Amino acid sequence: MGFGDQRISSINRRQNNFFNQIWDNLLTYTDTYAEDHNVTVLAGTSFRDEAANRFQATGTDIAGINYETSWYLDFADPLSFNNNVGENNQRIYGQSYFGRVSYNFKNRYLLYGTFRADRSSKFTKEQWGYFPSVGAGWVISQEPFMENVGFFDFLKVRAAWGRLGNDNVPASSGANTISNQTVDLGDTPNTGVTATSTFTDLTWEVVEELDFGFNMNILNNRLSVEADYYIRDTEDAIMPVYIPIANQTVSRNSGVIRNSGVEVALNWSDQIAPDFTYTVGANFTTVKNEAIQIEDESGYIDSGSAEFRQRTIEGEPLYAFYGYETVGVYQNQAQIDADPVAQNAIAEGQDIQPGYFIFNDRDGDGAITDQDRTVLGSFLPKFTYGGNIGLNYKDFGFSMNFYGQSGNKILNRKRGEIIFTNDTNVDADLAKNRWNGEGSTNSYPSSAGLRDSWNQRLSNFWVEDGAFFRIQNIQLAYTLRGDKLKGNIPDFKFTLTAERPLTIFSYNGFNPEVSDGVDRQTYPVPAIYTVGVNVKL
Repeated sequence: MGFGDQRISSINRRQNNFFNQIWDNLLTYTDTYAEDHNVTVLAGTSFRDEAANRFQATGTDIAGINYETSWYLDFADPLSFNNNVGENNQRIYGQSYFGRVSYNFKNRYLLYGTFRADRSSKFTKEQWGYFPSVGAGWVISQEPFMENVGFFDFLKVRAAWGRLGNDNVPASSGANTISNQTVDLGDTPNTGVTATSTFTDLTWEVVEELDFGFNMNILNNRLSVEADYYIRDTEDAIMPVYIPIANQTVSRNSGVIRNSGVEVALNWSDQIAPDFTYTVGANFTTVKNEAIQIEDESGYIDSGSAEFRQRTIEGEPLYAFYGYETVGVYQNQAQIDADPVAQNAIAEGQDIQPGYFIFNDRDGDGAITDQDRTVLGSFLPKFTYGGNIGLNYKDFGFSMNFYGQSGNKILNRKRGEIIFTNDTNVDADLAKNRWNGEGSTNSYPSSAGLRDSWNQRLSNFWVEDGAFFRIQNIQLAYTLRGDKLKGNIPDFKFTLTAERPLTIFSYNGFNPEVSDGVDRQTYPVPAIYTVGVNVKL
């Protein structure tokens, strides 16, 4: 007993049951006809039954607490179970039939076709989906007319088209709800009802892709090149949709999302001397992401929160940051007095002072409204790249790999959410560059303005460049071979490894790798240095 609190004994019982049954069958037939015609036929089935059940109950005021027999719920006060008992479960069925036929003539002309019939219990409108794909390839380097062309060691062109279903999504669920509401009309309260439906009547999400590419080896197979151009459409994309009346977010088939671009991978390997070899590799991918079609009455789909809105609009990237553009900072009172936008805001009760943002009045109506918002960027990178270097000289070895991306944005929400907290800390960039007098900056708000709602609305100030370059791994190794020394001595391999020793970025956060582009306080990624010895006995 103390300070008005009383500790009461309690017991919680939880039971989890999982049942997963997977049954796959494959049959493959391969044969060659007339020496040059090669055929492979594959057929298969797959079945899955995945179930999970969880039951839990909590009771308080245990009788006979000193005895092991009190470890059971029947020793708790029966009245204490009210609202303390719950059960949830999930069961998913899946069934598939699939087949594949591939044919090649002299390993020169290549054809294949596949077909899948998939069933998933997650969908209610139509549980079955049918997904074909076809592909063709031509190994040009094996043609007779290429025999005297010494430049190409190997050259193949290829093309493919296919559709594939995705059921890695939440299952259809929800309910029709009727709620009583009372509103004042004049001086009289009136009671009525609102009817909402949060049911997600889902169909298959289908990915359709068209791909053209080639593979090439040249310069005595020292240089290999693999390149592809792709167009990948996600049809009936299942996305979270906010229902304002129900104040809930539900998953619905919401439109078509397209990704298109090129993928290129290059690798060079060579031997300079008997004891010296090296390899160099590089790859990059370009991505243009856009919503081709939005199946919603509003013409767009909102996500995120009201203060930090993201919006999917036709012709724009998926979940783009959607807010206001800043065009400067009010430097003095005269500038505020001369600005119609500021005066209209003041007339509506908004406090505006020097050091506050100037927003772009895009529609020119003299006020900052929802119609002045625009797309501020996407968390999806437009360009990703990577590379590796490897050197081997006698008993020494060196390797390094790196990667990076550009064209993406990060919403610095940890900076923007300061208005909701009592934390007086700010990051160093804000502290050094904040507005502190006329002419000090035209980009950063003042310390006082930082917490004001006028400046805290989502704008390009909170959306930052997410590009980065990172050295992921460097390793230096030396092998001391026992057979080169006197006596029966084992081999020793000494390694020095650095993981993530260098990351270059301009974002004002700890880590530029933010999966969904919204940084609510991403933990810093450490650099790790390791010294190792491997003894081969």
